[in-house]
Amino acid sequence: MHTSAPSPRGLIKLNGTLITGWITMEVENNNLSSADTFRCTFAGGLLPKDRDHIWFSQQQDMFVELFIGFPHNPLHYTAADLKSWVYGRVDDVEIDPVTFTITVSGRDLTSVFIDTKTTEKWPNKKAHEIVTALAQRHGLTPVVADTTTTVGKYYQIDHVHMSDERSEWDILLYLAAHEGYKVWVRGQSLYFQPTPPSTTATPYRLIWSPAMDKGYPSANFQSIQMSRVLTVSRGIQVSIRSWNKKFAKGFTVNYPSTKTKSAQPGSAASGIQTYVKDIPNLTRDQALQQARSWYQQLIAHEMRIEATLPGDNDVDTTSVLQLSGTGTAFDQRYYPSSITRTLSADGGYIMRVSTKNHSPDSEVQL
Repeated sequence: MHTSAPSPRGLIKLNGTLITGWITMEVENNNLSSADTFRCTFAGGLLPKDRDHIWFSQQQDMFVELFIGFPHNPLHYTAADLKSWVYGRVDDVEIDPVTFTITVSGRDLTSVFIDTKTTEKWPNKKAHEIVTALAQRHGLTPVVADTTTTVGKYYQIDHVHMSDERSEWDILLYLAAHEGYKVWVRGQSLYFQPTPPSTTATPYRLIWSPAMDKGYPSANFQSIQMSRVLTVSRGIQVSIRSWNKKFAKGFTVNYPSTKTKSAQPGSAASGIQTYVKDIPNLTRDQALQQARSWYQQLIAHEMRIEATLPGDNDVDTTSVLQLSGTGTAFDQRYYPSSITRTLSADGGYIMRVSTKNHSPDSEVQL
């Protein structure tokens, strides 16, 4: 079981300097290859004189870092005693003269890659060299694993038009997909690493206790919503169609390979949902790998829960959650897609955890 300290505390750095006067802070960390976001509100009357509402109204560029934690001494602590949950650039400033509050919101440094478009070509570079160059271009520290294939091979296979203008983040995701890597930003570092194996860590428990002698149920969370996508639960099959120019031959790979090969998209008689994608110039092994990966992405959305519970720094987007006690098909493991943490100045700390996973009987036995 997890434990929570009773006195959460938070700090905010603005352009590297601690700033007082905040009322609430919120950070959303996600596992969806997109930017983490933040939002914090300040009381105008509590701000330092050199950071008042007039100062906020004049700024053209600001960077915010949010810290939340459970210091040993809640009366005397520094940022080093807390955990940094996001570092990012402010996108919007809102000033309310009636309530005399200032709210800033923005995204982590993933945003610098999302907002930068390029037609740059790297045909003779390897993926890790490109990622390192992009990170350093924006002042981020590259935490990058080496790769071996030049990207010209990717472009040749995929018929990518290098004259097309795309965001640098799209390019990073493209390179990660071809290498079987994950790419993400944390703090002021850009990570480009192999996909880690499935975790075997002890799951974070979400426990529901039905009404018994007490006459009312109990739980270690405040609320929970459970949903299931029945289209997936009835069964799905994915098909990758490819034309290999080298062998002048087309083919289709189905996954899973079952007796439902003849099922057509939209056919009610098939009893399953079929998804079809065309990807040129693949070998059969490559097509099967693509089909497996796509299938796993689709079934991951079958079972979903969203829970609100007391804030706990032991839970992040790499954690595994285990729901138990409901007596339903939802009692199983889940993987976070996003976690939103909210801390108010009076000490209230809550988190909303959105998770997903497929039903155990959706797993393909290989």
